[in-house]
Parts: sequence; structure tokens; C-alpha cells
Amino acid sequence: MNPSLQDVTNWFNGKSNHTLMIEKEEERDRDRVQLRLERFDVSEHHNQSIDGYGDSRCLLLHGPGVVITAGHEAPLPGDSFVIGLDDLTGTEVREDQVVLLTERGKYSITTGASPDVPGTPQ
Repeated sequence: MNPSLQDVTNWFNGKSNHTLMIEKEEERDRDRVQLRLERFDVSEHHNQSIDGYGDSRCLLLHGPGVVITAGHEAPLPGDSFVIGLDDLTGTEVREDQVVLLTERGKYSITTGASPDVPGTPQ
């Protein structure tokens, strides 16, 4: 595992049962997800979709959450969020934030969001 990714996994190891706010920026698209982290995995064999989108190496964040879009919230599909790692170009790890940079975009993951994820059981 590359050293910067090891720092990222160490950060997630200490965030179990924490509420995370994930901001994904790709081109002109910005998505926000709030997730209560139950566990995470680094997958080396994630399946690509039929159109070829997907990575063979991924960070999988598991837990209940919501997708937040302009004015409304929807349940996070499958209670998981996937971050492709094949084109990872950089990482930044701080006490309350991890930033992952890929050729496609930027993922900022922070703790300290509201303690409860709306629409999820406590």
C-alpha cells in the first residue's frame, strides 16, 4: 500500500461510528454525502460497470447516510460510498479531514459534522 494511502487508512481506523461529511467535486459537479461510518475497506478488485466506469482499486465507506443535493436529501444507496483509487494523485491527512485527489476530481472528507445523520436510526 502506498505510504499516503496508509495514512488515509490509519485516519479512517479512528473514525468508526463518527459522522463524516463527504464532498466530491468532479468537473462542474459537486455532491455532498453525510455518512455515519460503520466500517471501511480498500478493495483491490471492485467491478467496473458495463460502460467501463469504475476502478479496480477503491475505498469503500460503509454506513447509513444521506445524499444532499439542492434543497433535498435522499438515502445513500446501499449504505456505502465508493471512491475510486486507480488514478489517485495525492492525499492530505489532518486531524479532522482527509483530502483525496484523483485525475477525475477531489474528495474532501471531514469529521465534526452534525452528530446525527438525518433519516438514519440512532
